[in-house]
Amino acid sequence: MTDERLGELYTGTLGLVVEHGYEKLTMDQIAEATRSSKATLYRQWGGKSGLVVEALACGIDSTPEPPDTGSLRGDLLAMVDQGDTESRQYDADLIAAIMHAVRHDAELAEAVRSKILDPARADIRAVVDRAVQRGEVAADCPGLEFVDYVFIAPIVLHHLLEGDEPSGDFLRRYVEGALLPALGIRPN
Repeated sequence: MTDERLGELYTGTLGLVVEHGYEKLTMDQIAEATRSSKATLYRQWGGKSGLVVEALACGIDSTPEPPDTGSLRGDLLAMVDQGDTESRQYDADLIAAIMHAVRHDAELAEAVRSKILDPARADIRAVVDRAVQRGEVAADCPGLEFVDYVFIAPIVLHHLLEGDEPSGDFLRRYVEGALLPALGIRPN
């Protein structure tokens, strides 16, 4: 299979996960929507879990490096501005669609952690570690332990609480009003 064809297959598969939810998605639906042979899909990936795991892994390869603007405020705001509302909504919808399934599918849970959450958490920690090295945040700040949770929370929870995806403006206000103060930095 060519890289282009694999990309189409992975994109189509993840789109179906968002549309139907992981549990309700079938290999028949994937085969039909991606114009693939079900036998080929099973032969190549062994089943839905293997295919979704690889599709998740493929989708993360293009993540940009964490910003380095010279300040924690600038880096966090740049991270918020990296994704548009549409891509944040797709990511949140994808996570919501597989959230329940990860409790029952260890392979899928590991893929979500290692391919989606761990890289995001590492980027957040890298940005904050630089701020500690620059002296912007105290090395013993109690908020450091929770910074990745606090940064990711509105992306995952906003839809549940408000019924829609967080806007860039909301996320910038969140960084200024919740995240930076938790790290001992006064809002602008």
